[in-house]
Amino acid sequence: MTAAAFESAAASVATRHPVVLVHGLLGFTRRTISRLFSFAYFQGVEDALREAGVDVVSVPLPATASVDARARALRNAVDRTGAPRVNLIAHSMGGLDARWYIGKLGGHAKVSSLVTISTPHRGTHIADWGGARLGRAMAGWRLLRDVGIDYAAFHDLTRAACLARNVELSAAPEVPTFSIAGARPWYAVAAPLQLAFRLLQRAEGPNDGLVSVESARWGEWWGTVEADHLAETGWHWTPPGLTRFDHRSFYLGLVQKLAERGY
Repeated sequence: MTAAAFESAAASVATRHPVVLVHGLLGFTRRTISRLFSFAYFQGVEDALREAGVDVVSVPLPATASVDARARALRNAVDRTGAPRVNLIAHSMGGLDARWYIGKLGGHAKVSSLVTISTPHRGTHIADWGGARLGRAMAGWRLLRDVGIDYAAFHDLTRAACLARNVELSAAPEVPTFSIAGARPWYAVAAPLQLAFRLLQRAEGPNDGLVSVESARWGEWWGTVEADHLAETGWHWTPPGLTRFDHRSFYLGLVQKLAERGY
């Protein structure tokens, strides 16, 4: 499936409730280098949605904190919007934070719908592999702790941690949830993701370089887009000669689908 499958002729129908964009691990909202240069985690997405008449905001979460800590930050950010209800569109780990907020922190009363994009609902082999080789064997966790960096997120992305959270959430309140995965062949995946892609391909099958298609499935399945984990938010490393993922049309299409369903 391509971004065009989500695109409408014009996203002229805004959602009933505001859209909140939720970033993943190591994420941020916007970084400003100078008056002329700034960049965002969701590159150009907020501008594209606003131009289409959508009430949208991107919220900051602690970059490497636990799911619980990030979910609490998400709750506070949603409260600050002042909106009675919102739609959450979450990328990667942001979907885990959103589900915890909805199920354990009262978010079901504020969230109208949740869309997750390449969220590792069942964890990812990459977190297992990294924890075993870099965290313990190479004393990476101790180094991060010594320099004051919270590394809880890396544990919370392991398959065991995600399984335990899913069990805990099984009886918790829910909202309508829609999920999407990304996947590309190895030669179309960004260079920084090549090693992770190959490891994950052997362990879990088709993936976007960090999250497998199987792990990304949750709630109502909206399919797989032809993008790697970076391109899904507009960070393109597409090799020459290959079609570049149209991430702006993709997000416009997501919002249009939510609007058509009354969210």
